[in-house]
Amino acid sequence: MKWIQVTIEIDKNQADLASEVLMGLGSSAITFSDGQDEEIFEPPVGETPFWQATKITALFDADINTAHVEATMQEVCQINVLDITTLDDRVWEDECKKDFHAMQFGERIWICPSWEAQSDLPKDSIVIDMDPGLAFGTGTHQTTDLCLQYLDANSPKGLDVIDYGSGTGVLAIASAKLGASSVVAIDNDPQAVIATKDNAKNNQVDNVIEAIHSDDENEIGQVDLLIANILANPLVELSTHLSSLVKPGGKVVLSGILDEQLAKIGDAYGRYFDALNVVKKDKWLRVDGVKKIQ
Repeated sequence: MKWIQVTIEIDKNQADLASEVLMGLGSSAITFSDGQDEEIFEPPVGETPFWQATKITALFDADINTAHVEATMQEVCQINVLDITTLDDRVWEDECKKDFHAMQFGERIWICPSWEAQSDLPKDSIVIDMDPGLAFGTGTHQTTDLCLQYLDANSPKGLDVIDYGSGTGVLAIASAKLGASSVVAIDNDPQAVIATKDNAKNNQVDNVIEAIHSDDENEIGQVDLLIANILANPLVELSTHLSSLVKPGGKVVLSGILDEQLAKIGDAYGRYFDALNVVKKDKWLRVDGVKKIQ
């Protein structure tokens, strides 16, 4: 089976309309991407972010009337179709496998998809068995990388840990496999909670990890280590709450921070933590510190 791929570029104010028209014309799938070079790091909560020049790629069955698609887009959205391409059908699961391989973080931590042999990894590896899928956060982003490197260099063995904003549970699983006594994985997305539970079970650490929705965190006690890989604005807004979850003398690890956001993170957490340390990877920063003993 073949497919027809239609690509347009449009101002972000028309992106919703254009996508609705394309779906109405019979598109099976629509993808939004950057039409220029505009990075979006922190969209408002609950909103779908669009770039100023947004590229929309729509996939149609091969028998679609492309002339009708072009005419309709011009009539309704006043936009020209940039490109129409015929695609051969492929096994999309296999295409994904080509781009996702075992990845190393620090000295020992590896994230390994199910289709690659763990026997090929070093014998002392801490292996997280995880395929790309539900929710985000499979270790590939710099912010996750920074947190995994921290855990590799600072073993949480015997510690009680919170992974705040757990996503797929990568950091929670790494903590458990590195010997944490208990890990509470918290997220405000129900899909992320499901993903964490599934991945913890698949990695045989579901007896150590408790995955919960943020609405249910009222009964949580203080821990030795809290990791929060979210974004700078939520980190600032949650600074008092997150700090209250860490024991005196305990540690915090914060990630999802850009250079220009470091000062406000320092102001928010410097009240509660000493010896704030900053590590950078590309444009992203990790901040860690020790809870003050009063």
